[in-house]
Amino acid sequence: MIEYMNERTTQPKSVLALGMFDGVHLAHQALVRQAAEAARALDAQTVAFTFTDAPGKLLHLPVTSLSTPAQRVSWLQAAGADRVDMVDFTQAFADLSPEGFLDYLQERYRIAALAAGFNYTFGKYGAGTAETLKELGAQHGFQVLIAEPVRLDGKPVSSTRIRALVNEGQMEAARRLLGRPYTLTGPVVSARRIGHTLGYPTANLETGEQLLPLDGVYATYAVLDGVAHPAVTNVGRNPTVAGKRRTVETYILNESPSLYGAELSVAFLSRLREERIFPSREALSQQIGRDVETAKKLFVSEKKTVYNPMGLW
Repeated sequence: MIEYMNERTTQPKSVLALGMFDGVHLAHQALVRQAAEAARALDAQTVAFTFTDAPGKLLHLPVTSLSTPAQRVSWLQAAGADRVDMVDFTQAFADLSPEGFLDYLQERYRIAALAAGFNYTFGKYGAGTAETLKELGAQHGFQVLIAEPVRLDGKPVSSTRIRALVNEGQMEAARRLLGRPYTLTGPVVSARRIGHTLGYPTANLETGEQLLPLDGVYATYAVLDGVAHPAVTNVGRNPTVAGKRRTVETYILNESPSLYGAELSVAFLSRLREERIFPSREALSQQIGRDVETAKKLFVSEKKTVYNPMGLW
């Protein structure tokens, strides 16, 4: 459940993990675990403090996210947060100095310690850094924990790096940095039902502001009510049938459940091919059949049927 902290409340002693936590990747998970370990030693609760939307949205910049707010809450809790406090990033927040932001936190929490990443910034124009946080902690008498970068292949794990991989359709690499498959979540909405006419009925996913992978066909899991169903998903404009907008359409192998209105998650395993124009609908249908057979070979190695949001299946 998302908890919105809009009023001053009486809190137990807390260790706060600070960050946007977009994607809740391996480095975010390590930070929360570090905060949770400190909380146990200090007899405190672990609170992940974050914002509902990226600060850029306030400036009307185009914003895409690696995760929905609900996903972040679930994954932060799975990483060790006792609670997640999520607030809207308003102009008032944007105007706070680093000292003002700390005052805001102190008014609402009994701070035993703060935990943040090595590259954490806060306050107006990002003037506050990890070093600023240490200085303020020393002034106010609480511990500050700065998490070192988590590195894979010699480079720090970061949301920026994962966005680049998703944009390139490199889902296996993104999965390594996230610790789970990259996952889109949203309601299933009505569409043109082109897949039905081709013999492969698909669920059209409404993805909101989540970042879409590079256009193409992917081996995926369609996760419904906690069960992961092997699936093939097309991301793109469906040029063979004159599609105009980017969509995410998922065909669940060997099953045709009624999904309209359902909340569906699509976990991306591997990109099978690029999206391209076929000379006819029949040719497209035949290619989808080949995509399904290719995907089945991948699923044999996965052998996963029960979905866990942290990728433990």
